[in-house]
Amino acid sequence: MPIYFAYGSNMHRGQMSTRCPSGTPLGPARLAGWRFIITSDGVASIIPRPGSTVHGILWNLTLAHIRTLDRYEGVARGWYEKAHLPVKGPDAPVRALVYVGSNRDEGRPRPDYHSGIVIPAAREWELPATYLAELESWTHR
Repeated sequence: MPIYFAYGSNMHRGQMSTRCPSGTPLGPARLAGWRFIITSDGVASIIPRPGSTVHGILWNLTLAHIRTLDRYEGVARGWYEKAHLPVKGPDAPVRALVYVGSNRDEGRPRPDYHSGIVIPAAREWELPATYLAELESWTHR
């Protein structure tokens, strides 16, 4: 089963229970060498950044779930690209599927997207306080 690293709205259990009902969360993980951003489209993405780390959640999914996420993330439309990147999981390093936004321009989050979905999910998963503060800083830009 594919392992998926979620760093935006797909960290949210409710979102994932709708999109990938039988997906299993494996727990918090981190992706080194990348930085979380909100794009000018108002959604989460990541960009390469040496010395930075993106925190998120690993999910164990099926191929059908991946097809659903591909549609949701707009892979065919060019909104996100799929990458397989090394992620430090709760138990061991793994190579995980990660969606990387095509838009690298920074912007402001869509209303209720970041503060209503991403940040509550990060809190629920008890991601590090310093990272949570970094996420919260996007609501004030």
